[in-house]
Amino acid sequence: MMEGADQFCPIEPGSPLASPEFEAFYRLWDTARGDAPLPHMRALQPASIPPRFLPHITVIGVENDATRFVIRLAGSAIREIAQIEMTGWEIDEEHSDPIELNISQASLDRMKWAVANRKPYCLGAQARWSERDMLSQRTLVLPYAGDDGRVQRFLTLNDLAIAEDPCATCAARNCAPKLRVASVH
Repeated sequence: MMEGADQFCPIEPGSPLASPEFEAFYRLWDTARGDAPLPHMRALQPASIPPRFLPHITVIGVENDATRFVIRLAGSAIREIAQIEMTGWEIDEEHSDPIELNISQASLDRMKWAVANRKPYCLGAQARWSERDMLSQRTLVLPYAGDDGRVQRFLTLNDLAIAEDPCATCAARNCAPKLRVASVH
C-alpha cells in the first residue's frame, strides 16, 4: 500500500466486515444500540468487553464540538506491537501528538465523517503514527452517542500487522480510497 492510500469503508447494516473478529465486535455494538441509531455511551464499559478484544481496543473521546479527539484508552497489544503509548494522544486542527498533523489529517477527516454521519467505519492503512516501518492497521471504528444523541466516543478494534496491504485479506472489498470531509456541522 502506498503512503496516503488509506482505505475507508463506511459500514452499513449487513455489510461484510474484514474478519470474524471484526464481525463479533460489531455484533456487540449492534446489540448495545438495539433500535437506536447508535448505542449510548453508558453502554461503553470496557469491563464488559470480552477479554480477547481488550488488548486491541482504543476508546477515543469526542470533544469541543467534534473538533478535538483524545485517545482515552489504548490496549496493551497496540503498545507492544507499535512500540508506542497512545493513551492521552490528542488530534485536532492545530496539533496531533506525537506525529505531524499532515499525517493525522486522514484520521481527523474520518472521525469527523463518523460524527456527521453517525455511522461506523473500517479503515486500512499504513500505521504512520507508529515508529515501525511496514506496520499496517485495519481498524473498526464504532461511534457511541451521549444524552443529546451526538457522537461522544469511539470504540475501535485494531488489527495491527507487518504487511504492505492491510486490506489484502478483507472480505468486504467495498472501500473507497481517500475521504474528503467538507464539514461536520
